[in-house]
Amino acid sequence: MPSIEILKAEEGRAHCSKAEKYLETSWLRLKFTEDWDSAADEYSKAATCFKIARSWDECLEAHENACIGYANSGSLYHAGKQLEHAVLIARDKQDLKLIEKLASRGGLLYRQSGYPEAAKQLLTKAAKIIEPSLPEDAVSLYKKASETVGTEDRPLEAAQFLESAAKLMVRVKKYDEASEILFNTLGLYSEAGAGSRAGRVVMKLVLVQLGRGDSVAAHKAYLTYGGYCDSFQAGVVLQITKGFTELDHEMAKAGLNSPQLLDLDNDFVRLARSIQPPPQINSGAMGEDEDEEIDLC
Repeated sequence: MPSIEILKAEEGRAHCSKAEKYLETSWLRLKFTEDWDSAADEYSKAATCFKIARSWDECLEAHENACIGYANSGSLYHAGKQLEHAVLIARDKQDLKLIEKLASRGGLLYRQSGYPEAAKQLLTKAAKIIEPSLPEDAVSLYKKASETVGTEDRPLEAAQFLESAAKLMVRVKKYDEASEILFNTLGLYSEAGAGSRAGRVVMKLVLVQLGRGDSVAAHKAYLTYGGYCDSFQAGVVLQITKGFTELDHEMAKAGLNSPQLLDLDNDFVRLARSIQPPPQINSGAMGEDEDEEIDLC
């Protein structure tokens, strides 16, 4: 007797055949337009069968065809739902490269159908799946999630998604992109009137600017946004930026090793540990050189 996987795969192909017939047109039968809705239902049933059969490629194709069918019939929400299912199939198939495109398309369909909350949930769920292996693809999804809730006048939530994106950019050492994202994050926190939450973002921005090798930009970030910091955060940021500005090795080192930084995400903590303080100036050696010059004269 055939296994359940074989039987379900055959059942799925039968549903696909039915779907194809719904899409056929015939002058003889006076059928002039495709029945997209019925075809989409059959492809959706086929995808369920292929999932049970663990025939991942056929399952993904069936979800794609069901999405096209629902979209052509005007059911954009159900079209997005098919792509949401496809994201999970791609995860089970370990084809993670597909996930960003599937989730982006699904999120857009959800938004177009008037369901931004469903779009946000799909985008963030997909981002978490691919964070460990494809952080830059996850950044794209977090940005889209931020944009989605931002258009719904939810700047606080939008800022939090951008913080997640900035963290991943730091992880892959793309500090220019991280700094741009953090600037946008501060703007959203300001718009939300949540300045108290922005203090940690200022600390992150200062570290990122130092990671870029730009101590001037780090100091400017403190001067511009330092008002968002509480007294402890401000003390650490001032210690770091002043240490670099004044080339004070010990001051900068103490700031970079401050326990206050441990409240940040691990990626920023690692960044702080990797930043080299300005070189120690050996004042004693300079004095000896000066004495020698005087003696020679």
